[in-house]
Amino acid sequence: MKKISFLLLLATTFGCNNTADKKSTNGQQDSAASTTATSTETTEPVQEPIEAVKGSKSDIPENIKMKGTLQEVWKWKDKLGENLLITTLVEPYSDKRVNEFGETGNTSELFAFHYTKTGEVPYKQLWMMTDGVTSCPFDITCDFIKNSIKVTDLDNDGTAETTLQYKLACRSDVSPSNMKLIMHEGVDKYALRGLMWYGMPETDFEVIADNANLETLPGYKKGGDDFVKEMGRYSTEKDFANAPRPFLQYARKQWIYFIKE
Repeated sequence: MKKISFLLLLATTFGCNNTADKKSTNGQQDSAASTTATSTETTEPVQEPIEAVKGSKSDIPENIKMKGTLQEVWKWKDKLGENLLITTLVEPYSDKRVNEFGETGNTSELFAFHYTKTGEVPYKQLWMMTDGVTSCPFDITCDFIKNSIKVTDLDNDGTAETTLQYKLACRSDVSPSNMKLIMHEGVDKYALRGLMWYGMPETDFEVIADNANLETLPGYKKGGDDFVKEMGRYSTEKDFANAPRPFLQYARKQWIYFIKE
């Protein structure tokens, strides 16, 4: 009888201990699950990459009025909402102006527009850029450089940068065109301005990203025989002084890539 009572006591003791262990284990599992759920909820969402696609005239709403002939349309989505980048060109036309030498000339213009919208609100103009050649009595060059329009997110902040390049000239010789690289992020603008490189037989192409800036080019003195050194280079990088570092690095590469006329 004493043996039976002793066995019952042991069974009861082990049963209680097993129950306690199961409760403790379950408690640990619940705590871990709770921690995981909390961690997931507070994790910052992954920023989707910005993908720009080439559009057409049909992507431009009727309320957007433009001057000139449509060149390109690009569209994408970012933190600003839905975006449209539009470029247009006004072909050379006689402006009937007379210059200091009594000559009449032609004018050509180019335009770029950035529009944004959120929800059902109509597109609003974020910025507009215009440039051109006016009253030129010689041959006019006024064109966006083919394939130079880029839409990027170099600083990974969810707002796209747009970069475009174009060339301008009024000339009757073989001198190089002026070239401009214009980058925007939102309403912030950055630019490089200089000359294209014209491949004359007596000159070698030696421009690289490290020596493209005339402001820091060793031995350069503006004017005179140093004009040859200006070909393929830009005057300054000051516009990029407060820009994120990747912007200037990218702009330098784009400049070099499209510099040969």
